[in-house]
Amino acid sequence: MSAERRCLVVGGDPAVAAGVVAVIESAPGLVCGGVLEPAAAISGLRPICDVIVACDAAGQTAIELAAPLIRTCGGVPVIVATAAPDIGAHRAALAVGARGVLGLPPDADELVRSVGSAAGARLAQESRKQAGRVVAICGAKGGCGVSALATGVARAGSGLLIDMAGGFDDAAQRLGCAPRRSLADVAGLDDALSADALRSLVCTHPDGMQLVARSPDPGATEMVSADLARALVRESRAVAALTLTDLGVATGEHTLAVATSADRSLLVATPHPAVVDCAARAASWLDRRGVPGGSVGLVVNRWSRGGEMSLRGIERAVGVPVVSVVREGVLPGPEGRPHPAVAELLGELVA
Repeated sequence: MSAERRCLVVGGDPAVAAGVVAVIESAPGLVCGGVLEPAAAISGLRPICDVIVACDAAGQTAIELAAPLIRTCGGVPVIVATAAPDIGAHRAALAVGARGVLGLPPDADELVRSVGSAAGARLAQESRKQAGRVVAICGAKGGCGVSALATGVARAGSGLLIDMAGGFDDAAQRLGCAPRRSLADVAGLDDALSADALRSLVCTHPDGMQLVARSPDPGATEMVSADLARALVRESRAVAALTLTDLGVATGEHTLAVATSADRSLLVATPHPAVVDCAARAASWLDRRGVPGGSVGLVVNRWSRGGEMSLRGIERAVGVPVVSVVREGVLPGPEGRPHPAVAELLGELVA
């Protein structure tokens, strides 16, 4: 992450916006993180930034634009750049919650001071907030119950589920959700993804869990670059206390990006020799590619006593400690109270 303060310029007049961008780029310690039309910025699909600079345009003053930006910006400070920065403008800007008022074109020194003050206050506020935890869940092979486990834990903990699994099992369709947006809407942001942009994708299920849906396209995981995957982990900490990422089968650069960035990674397997063999290879692959060994745990799904493999034998074969055992028939579970095995796993993850 750069030490420079990133300024997002928002306004409906291209000439005014260009003038503000020129001052930002010439000012020490500042960089322009992008230029957006007001409607796009208010929608929440914004790149990550430290400060938003709202500009005058025909038919809408910067102060009028600042009000909806502040309502939807999730705490990102807004500075107003207006052609008439008089005492009335200062009072009106403060009334809507703006963190500064500048003239047009803004003075570079005043801009640096205003951005530094606004961004510094936000950083101090965010440092007092407890960061959320992120858990990556992937499978040794298809059919191990990764999606059922991720959904079950998200429901039990009223957490955020990010669907990054491939194939035809669409979490939104399975849960009966109708999201307005999906990961496809932020595919081009990559590392510039902001917490606001992530929030704009979230839909809430009636039982309290939240979902970020993938594209209905079965090949949607190709849209999730490694940079975007890392940004999803980073920004989800500010969006939810607990985030579960359904990665499907453990393969691909986006899986590695999430697993190396998450607090914990769960590898799901069933107690069958062929699946356990796949789990061992998956665990070895994750280790070779830099996923911290101490962060990886094994979940044995569809377990029953008297099976052909013991839990100790599975753990020894995979080389990863068993952190949870889910008995045959538990997943997917009914709505309502979570099964004790899922509740126990949730407790272990948030401890």
